[in-house]
Amino acid sequence: MRPFFVFWLATFTLCFSTSCLRTSTVVRVKKDGTGSIIARYYFSPEMLAMLDQLGQLDGALGQLGGAAEGAAAAGPDLGLIRELAKPDEESLKADAVGFGEGVRYASHEPGKDDDGWVGYTVAYEFDDIRKVRIDQTSIPGKAKEFVASAGEELKKDEGGSVSFTLEGDLLTVKSTFAKKGMDGFVDQKQLDQAKEMGMTPSDAIKMSAGMMQGMRIGYFVRAEDGIAETNADHVTGDLIILSDADLGKVLLDPDLGALIDKAAADPKAVTPEAAKEMMLKLEAMTIESKDEITVKLK
Repeated sequence: MRPFFVFWLATFTLCFSTSCLRTSTVVRVKKDGTGSIIARYYFSPEMLAMLDQLGQLDGALGQLGGAAEGAAAAGPDLGLIRELAKPDEESLKADAVGFGEGVRYASHEPGKDDDGWVGYTVAYEFDDIRKVRIDQTSIPGKAKEFVASAGEELKKDEGGSVSFTLEGDLLTVKSTFAKKGMDGFVDQKQLDQAKEMGMTPSDAIKMSAGMMQGMRIGYFVRAEDGIAETNADHVTGDLIILSDADLGKVLLDPDLGALIDKAAADPKAVTPEAAKEMMLKLEAMTIESKDEITVKLK
């Protein structure tokens, strides 16, 4: 099982020695249940330049990416990342289904963020917030292909998810980010590799942090007409933060390191409750602690 809000970390760093992605997803909802989803995906210039260099080598992407038979054994298809950074409209239209029934493509705009990372912003629209769901399948189609090329599999019901109900002006947001957040963060294979290298798992994680510098992943809900009342932990104006993580800094947090070392020594000693409590302490991560939050919309 892979944690949803760190899903990108687990997949897009399968083969890169440099940070690669910043993404945010904002669900904007009106009192009548209609709204939009604004998703942003930006990729580091260093990572894209590396892909260009590989692309200049005869057959490099085919050999590394496994476009031919035996792809999973050869490794991830790096060419898909280049395609993901600059998608066409048709692929974005197809991606709408990943956000729920009735969600449809509205527009997209390629460009760069303030730090020069290359990517795009895409907008989707919906008529019923109750049909919107965000989970591991709510990612671009090329990302799914990349995961498959690495021999991995995305399962809708694993990792965290976000869903909604609406009764009158009362919106309920159901999030399992905090509950599922640490599931599969460090698997047994990673722990065994650290031991073989004579390192503690926490030291191995710190080494990985250098590769994640600049990576940020966030999920938000915005009440288009304002919030009259809510029990959410983190609210700024009409914006609710479900999760927001600076991954490079998260991996350097001593509380995370201590929990991982404890789990390596005795997996049964780390309960889901203890993992959740630790996550709420991480300085580089903001995450909603409640499984359900209510929002009275203006």
